[in-house]
Parts: sequence; C-alpha cells; structure tokens
Amino acid sequence: MTTRNKTETEAYTLSEAVRRSVAVWLDTANADEFKLLVGLDRWTRHRVIAENMAKIEMILEASDPVEHCYRNLIREIDSEAEMGVLLANSTDAYAELTYICEEAGVSGALHREIEQIAPVLFADEYAHSNGDLDLVWASIKGAYDRARFDAETSQLAMSHFMDSASSAADMVRAMRSLFYAFHEEGTRRQFDLPMSLDSRESQDLFVMVAELMKRAGSYEDRITAIENRAAKSGVT
Repeated sequence: MTTRNKTETEAYTLSEAVRRSVAVWLDTANADEFKLLVGLDRWTRHRVIAENMAKIEMILEASDPVEHCYRNLIREIDSEAEMGVLLANSTDAYAELTYICEEAGVSGALHREIEQIAPVLFADEYAHSNGDLDLVWASIKGAYDRARFDAETSQLAMSHFMDSASSAADMVRAMRSLFYAFHEEGTRRQFDLPMSLDSRESQDLFVMVAELMKRAGSYEDRITAIENRAAKSGVT
C-alpha cells in the first residue's frame, strides 16, 4: 500500500468512526427522556438532530476537520455559557455546571440577580410572561440545553481527532472556563454589579475570548450553512 493510499484509508476509517459514534449519540438523543432535549416537540427534536448530523458531515468534508470542529465548539460554548452562567450554582439541577463555579471569574451566584437581569437581557420573554420569572427561566434553560447539546456533539467528534476523549474534554473544559467567566464579567459590568476579577484579569480574559471569536469567524454564517445543509436532507 502506498503512503497516499494508507493516508486515505486512515482518513476514511476515522470518518466512519466519527459517523458511527455520533449516530449512536444522536439516536440516544431521540429518546423522549433525553435530558437536554426533553422540552422539545418531536419535530423540533428531529430538526436539532438533523442539524447536528449536517454539522458533522461538514466537519468531515472540511480541508482541516479539526480546525472546523474547533471553530464550531467556540461558537457553541460561547452560546452555552451566555445562558449557562445564569444557571450555574452548587445546588442547581444542572450538576454538570457545578465544577464551573470553581473557576476564576465564575461566582455561581449570578442567578440571584435575575430580577434585575431578566427585564433587560430577556426583555421579550419577560414581557410576554407578564414578569413571571419561572417562564423566563424556562427560556434560559431551553437555550442552554440546545447549545449544550450542540457542544457535546462537537466534543464527541473532537474526541476522535485528538489522542483521547479525556484530551478533548480537557480542551472543552478550558474553553468553558473562559467563556463562562467572560459572560459573567460582561453581565456584572452591564448591571454595575461587584466584579469577580481584578482589572488585569478581566482585561486578559477579554483579550483571550476576542481571539477565540476571531478564530471562529462569523457565527451567523456558520449557523446558516448548517441549517442549509440540514434542509437538503428534507428538514426545514
């Protein structure tokens, strides 16, 4: 076997491994009791799953699948953290967020300010619910669950590209630490709340996140491309 043929065979084998692994994960996600999608109707659940499968196919077709997957993760974890930082606390039902409260810049206490935050950051939800914060929380949790599901699908793909699943998990954890702290600092600044980081730490954090966002490219373009690819499979 020539070197070129060997390389092509290895790439094909890796692609098939990613497809099989993600297919099993998405099949599990289609179950009614699956936590991250539990609040969705069947049509919406089907669309979310189709979009994630489309995303995986686009990753595998990319000239640099690892970089393409990494850029997806940046967008998805940024979206997750924007909602998740309000859910993160040591007693919340979202146990997967307990560890994030141990990270610098993440207090796990931002949820206590929801009465001040909701009318501004979630103005439509707040207005349509007539100030019912339970309904606002439902919207926050729904957005978080969707973003978390997208991120976990990308992480699963990344685990095949890296040395091990634990390496991918460590990388994702580091990214979450940055974005959760970034969104907490931004919210604290916006609402004139006491800061969790000193000025130098905050500046360094914003620089690092800005670099990640620059690397990710246009979020809107990436979402549109995924939706268009999913639509070709008959999902609109």
